[in-house]
Amino acid sequence: MASRVEPLTATKVQSAKPKEKNYKLSDGRGLFLLIKPTGSKLWRLKYRFNGKEKEFAIGAYPTITLSKARKRREELKTLIADGIDPNEQKKQEKQQNKVIEAKKENTFYAISQKWLKSYKSEVSENYHIKLGRALENYTYKKYDNVHIKDTPIDEVTRLDIIAILEALREKELHETARRTFQILNKVYLYAVTHEYTPHNIIADIDKQIILGKKQKRNYPTFTKQKDIKGLLLAIDEYEGSYTTKMALKVLPYVFVRSYNIRHMEWKEIDFNAKEWVMPADKMKMKKEFILPLPHQVITLLEELKENSLSAKYVFPSPIHKDRPLSDNALISALRRMGYTKEEFVPHSFRAMFSTIANEQGKKTNHIEALLAHKNTNEVEGAYNRAEYKKQKREVLAWYADYLEEIKNG
Repeated sequence: MASRVEPLTATKVQSAKPKEKNYKLSDGRGLFLLIKPTGSKLWRLKYRFNGKEKEFAIGAYPTITLSKARKRREELKTLIADGIDPNEQKKQEKQQNKVIEAKKENTFYAISQKWLKSYKSEVSENYHIKLGRALENYTYKKYDNVHIKDTPIDEVTRLDIIAILEALREKELHETARRTFQILNKVYLYAVTHEYTPHNIIADIDKQIILGKKQKRNYPTFTKQKDIKGLLLAIDEYEGSYTTKMALKVLPYVFVRSYNIRHMEWKEIDFNAKEWVMPADKMKMKKEFILPLPHQVITLLEELKENSLSAKYVFPSPIHKDRPLSDNALISALRRMGYTKEEFVPHSFRAMFSTIANEQGKKTNHIEALLAHKNTNEVEGAYNRAEYKKQKREVLAWYADYLEEIKNG
């Protein structure tokens, strides 16, 4: 007959001193206190499961008091009686907690930010910034009961995505909804590739049903000579900041995107070759772009060089000389001239050139190449490189003279 174990007391537990080796103080029914030479006191439960003797770590004293250890012993005894091994249950709970923690880390926000970072090398800096803003403005915000920002990406549903797209459509942001769909698709392709989610749910959404037929976007512009003349004269008479005025004087002749004109740097200008060499990281298609410059632009740039207010930027901010013109500078100038957003925007210079050049029978591939719409190497397939550059320069010279004739004629 097994000898009866004298239950422990709170005083005995507290007063137990460490020895040279580990020793145990038993409380009965498998519960004991392990005292280590370091002074640590650890509660353990000895039990048998499927014929094997095992131990379960309950916790350390004094965090786990004698009364708490006894209560835990009874809970564990109940589990064992029900055929559950406490150690196996503990392992399963740890695994489940790991899964839960992983889900917390793999939220839509976290994964979309990882995609955005990985995508930086694929697009221009300006376009990359716009992608970040689009995520912030259109996918992270809350729509009624849908808020996917902090949801694990593998728990976001197709209905959640559809609710976001339909909310944008209801606000008549059709093009925004379409761009948001494209961004979401890129995020999910990244997530599937890196196994953050098993399936690209965007691929299962019928874009045409949810977004409707794509509406062609046409920027407002001028093609009538009297309107173009009025605009060019208004720019000459503009009384705002010098750098803003000069940027607007150059822009009609080069018709680049607003970002490119604002971030033009002196090191990109080759006055001898009369060319503007835009580096790949500033271009939407991530390809270096060389734009021939007509003599009208060279004259304006030489004036700017003489009056240069920045060693880096051709068109520096009037407030901070080490920064380029702000995104709003050109738009605000056009508004001060009296042009509404329905009449003319900085991007309208591109549409103006494209429309007029096409109407005048200029070759489509020359027009598209000058607008940086196509991979130059592909377009150049039928041309000698030098000859092709000559063709583009001829179109630009013709267009610059055309504008001069309208303004002065």
